[in-house]
Amino acid sequence: MNDTPTTHRIAGAILAGGNASRMGGITKGAIRPDGDMSLVERLVIHMLRCGIKQIVIVANEGAPYTHIGCDIIPDQRLGAGPLAGIEAALAHFADKYYAVLCLPCDLPAISSTEMSALLSAFVASGGPVTFAQTDDSARHPLCAVVRTDLLEDVSAALDGRALSVGELWSQIGGSCVHFENPAAFINLNSPGDLNAWLAGKSNDARR
Repeated sequence: MNDTPTTHRIAGAILAGGNASRMGGITKGAIRPDGDMSLVERLVIHMLRCGIKQIVIVANEGAPYTHIGCDIIPDQRLGAGPLAGIEAALAHFADKYYAVLCLPCDLPAISSTEMSALLSAFVASGGPVTFAQTDDSARHPLCAVVRTDLLEDVSAALDGRALSVGELWSQIGGSCVHFENPAAFINLNSPGDLNAWLAGKSNDARR
C-alpha cells in the first residue's frame, strides 16, 4: 500500500456503536434534528461530497440505518467504547484502503469543508493519524483520518484496556488540524445538547 493517499485510497466510517445512555436510549445517529435527514444520513452526504466513495456505518444495532445503503458492521468488542468502532472500521478496510476518515455519528454541523481539510492535512503530513482541534484548544480525536496499518496498534491498546482515543493518537505521533469554528464540531450527547443546538440555530435564523 505505497500509493499516494488520496480520497480514492481513503474510505469513511461513521461511528454509531454507542448505547446512547445520556440520550435516554434514543439511537443518536437516527435523530432528525431538522425533521429532514438523520445525523448519519447527513454525514454520509458530506463524506460523498468530499470524495469518499466507500463508507461503512459501525453500529451494533443496524436497523435504523439499513435504508441508507451503506454497509453496516458491528464493533468487534462490545462495550469497549469508540476505539472499538475504529478497530472495526480499520479491520474492514485493511489491505483495501490506505486510511479511513472516522467521524462520530452525533455531529450535526460538520460539513464536507471540515472533512476535506482533515483529508488534505492528513495527506500533507504523511503521518499515521490526523485529527481535529478547535481554536478553543478542544481536541476531537474521533474526528480523524487514520491509516489502516494502525489496526495492530489500536487492537493492542484495546487489549491493554487503554481506551482513550486521544492518548493513543498522541502516543503514535498523530497530528492536529486546527479549525477556527468550534461550532462545526458540536456533538449531541443528551437531549439538553440537542435542545441547545436547536435553540442556537433558531437564534441565528432570526438575526
